[in-house]
Amino acid sequence: MKDLSQLLLLLFFALTFTVGCSDEKKETKVVTVKKSDIVLKTIGVNGMTCMGCEVTLEGAVSKIEGVVKVKASAKNNQAAVEFDKTKTDEESIRKSIIESGYEVN
Repeated sequence: MKDLSQLLLLLFFALTFTVGCSDEKKETKVVTVKKSDIVLKTIGVNGMTCMGCEVTLEGAVSKIEGVVKVKASAKNNQAAVEFDKTKTDEESIRKSIIESGYEVN
């Protein structure tokens, strides 16, 4: 009986670790932009309470074409976003944050 429970426990852990793994390869794009076209905006954000919220917001905003870098801070209630002003604007970024479930100031 002890061997069976150890086997089941081992099987459980093996399945747990393999379910989260994926063979999908993430697409990487290299884009050249003029440094003079990059803008840094800090946007006030309400509703983030943890690191998971930061990751959610960063993931949503980073999908916008033209966004170079995004760093959200639940502690400071803000998101710092670097973006190419020829590809997107602050309003599009604010809209993405709102659609992610957070309020913007």
